[in-house]
Amino acid sequence: MPPPLPSTTTPRVLGAALAVAALLVLGGCGAQESAAPAGTAAPSAAPSSAASSSADPSAPSSPAASVPEGLTWSARTVAGEPFEASSLAGRPTVLWFWAPWCPTCRGQIPQVQGIADTYGDEVNVVGVGSLDDAAAIADFAGDVPQITQLADEEGAVWKRYGVVEQSSFVLLDADGSVAAESGYRGAEELDAEIAGLVG
Repeated sequence: MPPPLPSTTTPRVLGAALAVAALLVLGGCGAQESAAPAGTAAPSAAPSSAASSSADPSAPSSPAASVPEGLTWSARTVAGEPFEASSLAGRPTVLWFWAPWCPTCRGQIPQVQGIADTYGDEVNVVGVGSLDDAAAIADFAGDVPQITQLADEEGAVWKRYGVVEQSSFVLLDADGSVAAESGYRGAEELDAEIAGLVG
């Protein structure tokens, strides 16, 4: 029978075993049970992620679900800022199509300002300047600072609504659908149509 090992050997053997175990763990041995395959989320992460997004009322909803089809276009303001038509959703909108050199358009400035003043937060009023360069459009828009003004030099917004002459008004309902459109409108006729959308 071999003699018993000295007590000093036990810590060395134990230390060596711990070192081998540590190398196996660091090398990935035994860690694959909890790891998800490459490119996939760990199973436990998915439910908590889904729960947090559905529980968070401030989380943005899907754009396709919340933006009416008629308001999926975008443009630029006269200041060069991006403008999303989706911001018009929920209220009727008056689109005023004008050109900077048009005397009739200039004569309508008090009428358009009056619409913005009368209907306040009930109606969006947006000017869409075109048929000239950006500088001329911005110059004219500076005389009507109370409303949002778009620079539509290429006429993309005009084409979208089939506008072929200035001055024209297009009225949209709260869902962005065209409620009324035509060329020049007298103040009384336009006011009656806006009142019908608001009422």
